[in-house]
Amino acid sequence: MEQRHEFDFEAFFRDVVGIDDTGVLSALSANATLVRYRKGDLIMHAGEVLDRVGFLVSGVVRCFLVDSSGRDVTDCLVARPGIVLAPSPELTEPSPDSVELLAESKVVFVPLSEINRLLSVSLAANQLYAHIVAEAWREHWEVRRVVSQLRARDRYLWFVKKNPGLMELVPNKYVASLLGMTPVTLSRLRSELRNEGVQ
Repeated sequence: MEQRHEFDFEAFFRDVVGIDDTGVLSALSANATLVRYRKGDLIMHAGEVLDRVGFLVSGVVRCFLVDSSGRDVTDCLVARPGIVLAPSPELTEPSPDSVELLAESKVVFVPLSEINRLLSVSLAANQLYAHIVAEAWREHWEVRRVVSQLRARDRYLWFVKKNPGLMELVPNKYVASLLGMTPVTLSRLRSELRNEGVQ
């Protein structure tokens, strides 16, 4: 259910997302809505063209795709408030991923038409957009590097360090998929590390 009451959009965009330009802050706040979701809800389907851009307020998000063999592959797991829920930097093109909520969640949405208007008139909006895309690119390639270059144990330890507390909120199979290992391997690693007193 979309809501505008009892939520301080300006404080959210300023203090959580990190927007300090007053014009951008005012425009986003005036056009935003808050939506509450249940665990398991899909807020975006692969192939869908966005008509609004989401900013995570609370909850856990999984982006995933289906590979050529029909296997569900987790592409990212996030629970950081303020992160933009747009799987592709090309906002007018079909989404490459589906986006699922793994817990009760709140998302603030801004219509894509308003985002595009701001990008056409505001240098600050363009700088924010460039920063968001660069940060997403950096995180995406960090995951690719970890999965391709580190041993399974080190991949898991990297995930736990980078995402404190997230392991307890996400099913093993999704973390295993993200880290390029089987759920059995992940369970064995977790058991070994517990026995060693590492976690």
